[in-house]
Amino acid sequence: MRAWLGVFCFACIVLPAEAADEFAASFRLRGGYDSNPLLAPGGKGSALIAWDAGFAYGRATGAWIAGATGEASLTRYQKQEFEPAQNYRLRLRLANTSGSDISLDATTTLVHASNYDTRSEIVNQRVHLQRGGGDLRPFVAGDLRHASLNELNILLGDFLPEPMRYMRGTITPGIAYVQGRSETGLSAAFSKTKYEEALDLFGFRRDNGRVQPSVYAKYADDALSFSAVLSFVRIRSQEEFFTDVNAMLFDVSLAAKFDVWSIEASFVRTAEDTTFPVSPVTINTALQAKLSRDLNRKTTAAIFGRMLQRKYWDTPLSSRTRVVGIEVSREVFDDVRIAGEIGFAHSTLISGAEAEGVTAMLALTRRFATAAEK
Repeated sequence: MRAWLGVFCFACIVLPAEAADEFAASFRLRGGYDSNPLLAPGGKGSALIAWDAGFAYGRATGAWIAGATGEASLTRYQKQEFEPAQNYRLRLRLANTSGSDISLDATTTLVHASNYDTRSEIVNQRVHLQRGGGDLRPFVAGDLRHASLNELNILLGDFLPEPMRYMRGTITPGIAYVQGRSETGLSAAFSKTKYEEALDLFGFRRDNGRVQPSVYAKYADDALSFSAVLSFVRIRSQEEFFTDVNAMLFDVSLAAKFDVWSIEASFVRTAEDTTFPVSPVTINTALQAKLSRDLNRKTTAAIFGRMLQRKYWDTPLSSRTRVVGIEVSREVFDDVRIAGEIGFAHSTLISGAEAEGVTAMLALTRRFATAAEK
């Protein structure tokens, strides 16, 4: 699947912009040095080279809108002992815009990710139906997901011989209140997860059922966008040795620009599937923030910070990684920028051991867009 994703992303970038009603893409080439790619105690460093690309494509045909978005990235290290890091994502969308009583929005998402401790693939089909017009808009969404997951196993010291594969079906009814640029609403997701194998390698049953009620709000204008989702998830496992998961989750994001200043921030907590032997899920908390200032018309400086904490349900184990850094970028030609970045990382492993690392990177970015998008 990753080969097809890579080919599709590349094709969409090199296609002439005139082939689409709306088209935008970017390609970035990076190079530098990472003193500790694995963030392991006493870890070795390596030079690296990387590229990442993204695109967005849209076409309106009568009462329908068709679109596609994609992201791809690959990082390779000079020392062969380090596993390349790969991420590919493709999202296809078809929606009607006829203004009828019921609107249809269907999306297909393909994801492949691989690095030194995780290998995963996801195919997700989502269909969203919503009443059009009026302030109150009831909706219902259905998701069908097939996933494959393999993580570095603490007991084996290696990946599992075979990845864990599962199917998950989800139905989400809800209602939205739309007023101008703002929207609020509530929903409840009901899902069932069925694994390909009844028992995993260690003899645990991982089939489960989930209930997740949510409330949300979002607002957007030219200078500010904000969204927040608050939910409570209950996961009941069929394995007697797993306790039921009861956790408060959230997803908050903010983007704003004021004169020469701009800020982007997100704060997210999710319940994620895992192959960890004695945990049904991990509770992941991620925080990201970036503050930028335009030094002049072509030069921007920024400071950034990231944090990821992973807690393993039914155990006292957790891990945490924090990164802070600075970045300076400058536009050298139209739609071409160069940037320099240095980041400092600190990691606490599930064993309690700590590690640090430093990355220094140079990047060259090229943007592509139709005239309307520039």
